[in-house]
Amino acid sequence: MTVSEESRPPALDVSLRPGAGDVVLDAAGDLDQTTGPLLSAAVESVLDTPAVPGKLVVDMSRVAFCDSGGLNALIRAHLRAREAGSELHLLRPTAPVAALLRRTGVDQVLLVGPDPAAAFTQEGMPGFA
Repeated sequence: MTVSEESRPPALDVSLRPGAGDVVLDAAGDLDQTTGPLLSAAVESVLDTPAVPGKLVVDMSRVAFCDSGGLNALIRAHLRAREAGSELHLLRPTAPVAALLRRTGVDQVLLVGPDPAAAFTQEGMPGFA
């Protein structure tokens, strides 16, 4: 017996970790065309509140894979955060994800940081808001 594609659980898990005035979304798994909407929905749920956080951090340390669909979701999240008056920060991307961000130049558009302290300040961030 085989498991159909439709009955498999999503390959991305996104959970909310509130911080002091800021919000962290922990992402784990694969970020691609299929799972990008899960990240988008999580971002939207955070930004569609009366108390929009100053910074919305996506912890990418457990994202094993990202493709163009995942990049699209990240860029849309960045634009949506700016529209809401927030900043999107990517925290600790894995080596394959960091390489993709560099190769595509997305690391020059999004704020990408190696540690939580850098994610909450603009110092040491290669991108811009």
